[in-house]
Amino acid sequence: MKPGVYITIDVECSMGGAWGDNSLRPIPPRLGMMGEYNGLFYGIPLICNILAEHNLKATFFLEPFNDELGYKGETEPVCHFLIDHGHDVQLHIHPNHFHFGLYKSGKPYPMTDQMAHLPLKKQLDLIEKGAYRIEKWCGRRPVAFRAGNMGASEETLKAVSRAGLLLDSSYTFPYLRGQCLFKDREEYNGAKWYGDVLEVALSGFKQVAIQGLIKPSQPLDLMGTSFNECKYIIKKICEAGADAVLILHSFSLFKVKDVQYNGGRPNRVVIGRFKRLCKWLAENNTKYPIRTFSELAEMIQKKGYRPKRVKPCSYPNPLVTVTRKFIQGLNRFYWD
Repeated sequence: MKPGVYITIDVECSMGGAWGDNSLRPIPPRLGMMGEYNGLFYGIPLICNILAEHNLKATFFLEPFNDELGYKGETEPVCHFLIDHGHDVQLHIHPNHFHFGLYKSGKPYPMTDQMAHLPLKKQLDLIEKGAYRIEKWCGRRPVAFRAGNMGASEETLKAVSRAGLLLDSSYTFPYLRGQCLFKDREEYNGAKWYGDVLEVALSGFKQVAIQGLIKPSQPLDLMGTSFNECKYIIKKICEAGADAVLILHSFSLFKVKDVQYNGGRPNRVVIGRFKRLCKWLAENNTKYPIRTFSELAEMIQKKGYRPKRVKPCSYPNPLVTVTRKFIQGLNRFYWD
């Protein structure tokens, strides 16, 4: 069986500075997830349109705790939109979303957005609550989980297993020893079993490092990776026999003026990368087949899947990396 490529999108809303300023509110799903500005949609609808142009399917890791942010009933329609467009919906949790609801209710709460910082029982409780909401909205229970900030650990995988989920995609080696809290220090791309849970790593690669400017490694995130880098790394991982996983966010294709998501205009650099990548993936689908996490779970259950992990590779052209970093610096500015 050929290794696959997994297009994943984390669907979530920013806190919008609300933790530090009581006059501010978290960002609503209308903006953070759908990217609705002046009757146009630069978030999930635009992502889905680009995928549809190339007949590609993706896995959307959906954060379900927006009721707790003050937007009751506004996440379920997002879930239905994704299902209606034929995509895969799985579970994504930023604990601070749930904690914000406790804070607004005057109840005790832990001040952390890292799943792995919470006791195992609390992690399990959040995953079960989140999975219940996804199941209620989608009509089927999720099979996969991704922690916000990639802030999971082996303890998190125990909670994932006890909640009855088969897959996790929180590990990425560029964030090890930082926000990714796995004690396992092996750096890898591909997939690896941790007990009953298969960890499907968000892919990453090593790059030229410039102190204070460019880090020594980079996750395969199209907001921070050029098309040529992404294509090269996917090819290297798959040709080595492992699965490649790339990431976008629901807000990746648009820029905003400030922390409250005022304004809103297309991020043409990232849109261009995503369009080029989808076109290339569609043209090479027989060589690098696109799969979803639900399809992966079925393959495992039918015993037709053997995971493989490989050592991370390096991108060989430092000029491309430096140029990409320069373009990103310019692209941070917001123009009307």
